[in-house]
Amino acid sequence: MVVTNAKKIRWAGTVLGAIALIGILLNSNLLGVWAGPVMSMGVSQSGRYIVSAHRDNKLILWDLQEKQWDKLSGEANLYSAYFVPDQNVFLWQDTDNTVTAQTVDGELRKQFQHFPTYGHVISSDFGTYLSSDEYWNVFSGYGDTKRPVLKDGVVPSFIGAGKLLNLSLDLDTTFFVTAGFDDDHSAISEHSPLNSSQRFSKYGGVTLWDAETKKPVAKLRGNSSKTHATISPDGQWIVSADENGIGLFWNTNKPEIRHRLAGYHSGIYLDDSPFETGDPRNWDESELIDAPAGLNNFTIAVAFIHNSEYYLRFGNNSHMAALYKTGSPWPVKYFDLGESPRLVTYGSNYARNTAIATSPESGILAMGHQSTGGISVYQFDPEKLTLERVWVVE
Repeated sequence: MVVTNAKKIRWAGTVLGAIALIGILLNSNLLGVWAGPVMSMGVSQSGRYIVSAHRDNKLILWDLQEKQWDKLSGEANLYSAYFVPDQNVFLWQDTDNTVTAQTVDGELRKQFQHFPTYGHVISSDFGTYLSSDEYWNVFSGYGDTKRPVLKDGVVPSFIGAGKLLNLSLDLDTTFFVTAGFDDDHSAISEHSPLNSSQRFSKYGGVTLWDAETKKPVAKLRGNSSKTHATISPDGQWIVSADENGIGLFWNTNKPEIRHRLAGYHSGIYLDDSPFETGDPRNWDESELIDAPAGLNNFTIAVAFIHNSEYYLRFGNNSHMAALYKTGSPWPVKYFDLGESPRLVTYGSNYARNTAIATSPESGILAMGHQSTGGISVYQFDPEKLTLERVWVVE
């Protein structure tokens, strides 16, 4: 009887020890993150912190320096994780529609009620707040200051297009850009962005807006189908690319002039070529670099990685990224982001292109994974033109 009790005591001690060990591992972040896939994320300007909202409504704050993370909430809006420029402050919205701006140390900076956001941005002084709903309507402000900026139809929309209307704001709050799904070629003067009587929006494509007046400056046409676009931190350049493989860029001083990005294998299509369709002389291949296997022109996202000088283009169903220098149509270098773990770029996840985020000031790239709640983080070196994976959490 004594031996049996001793065995029971040892067994119980083993179980309790295992439970304690699991607790230690969980607290030390050694077992991976227990969360659904990332749906939206932001990187602090310093590059140290990342905030992410997940499919199961978790909100997680990641510390790249300490290689630690903390679950801050289990009731976060999927598309609300965003870092405020120039501050260690991030935005998020809970499932009761309360938008919160808080520091990485938990200090509350701002809080207000709002509609369920499908993407939002805010300026560093909190003076400009822009948000989109599921119908791709865009609003400025909140509460008593909320007013529509874009509200001219219910098609396209998040549900119909399968992606967000992406919002991008420059650091000086001079311009902002919207981009979704559209090939309309009408002039701004022909259609008001606030014509709610029509069903089909005329502003679903890439559009440049004045951040002060909230009026459209230019329709930047040329893309088709699902399109992602962003504006450079200095407000001088807009870059776009789409699921059909078309890449374009514009200078905000001359938005009427459209420039084509080179395809990885085909080069630049010459709009003014005198040759017949299908003639290889319609393409300029003069400055193409060797393209490795696994590249895909079909684009899920673009993001600046070094101030306003370099940006990355991410292919759909690909673990490769292309580096471009601003103002040039030619790829500079190609980066292998790693086949394992599979990144959010796999699976035609255009509704999750907000699970890719960068800090152009620090050269940090963060990406969610295809089917788990982990992230992969990369460091860009502008001198060596390298992109090194520095942290993976599965």
